[in-house]
Amino acid sequence: MNTNPRHIGRYTLQEPLGRDSMTEVWKAIDTQHNRYVAIKLFHPQLQTDPDFVNRFFSEMQRIASLHHPNIVQIHDFQVSQPPESENSTFYMVMDYVEGQTLADYIRHTSRLGRFAPTAEIIRLLLPVGAAIDYAHQRGILHLDIKPTNILLGKAAHSNTPIPMLTGFGIVQLLRTPDRSPSSAFYISPERAQGYVGNERSDLYSLGMILYEML
Repeated sequence: MNTNPRHIGRYTLQEPLGRDSMTEVWKAIDTQHNRYVAIKLFHPQLQTDPDFVNRFFSEMQRIASLHHPNIVQIHDFQVSQPPESENSTFYMVMDYVEGQTLADYIRHTSRLGRFAPTAEIIRLLLPVGAAIDYAHQRGILHLDIKPTNILLGKAAHSNTPIPMLTGFGIVQLLRTPDRSPSSAFYISPERAQGYVGNERSDLYSLGMILYEML
């Protein structure tokens, strides 16, 4: 994957935010609306899957229909074909959330034996539970709930972080569940054994996060 892209459509890429084997995320500027966004780029090798294109658009349409104050909103999803490249670039555009992840928060609290007050943990996880319930009521599963997929955004007029759930649709789109050491702790037993997940799989993952924080 090209690690130094500068322009994708109307978006100017600024700095990398993270990457894994199949995707990378960049902070970018939406030149049409003059705002920061986050762009997730998908690896060109995914195009060898003949069903990926249809799956990409159908899954992104479903996820973009989610409108909840604690779910990172998807604004756009496109395919770009740079003139100098033979490969198309599939990408999705989301809200840019400034702040740390819940994984960062846990790393500086529970992992060090500095357990946060129960009231604070409830304040952080209750909105995430509400976001999961909202998605489930619309027939949409997450299946990759883990601390790195929970962003703690900075509120405009408060020091209280706003939990934002991201990563919807990626497992269904890639069809390759993340089994990295950092994620395996949160995967439900049935998914770890290769079975199809359901609503309870998401609740298990949220429960493991709660267990770790307590």
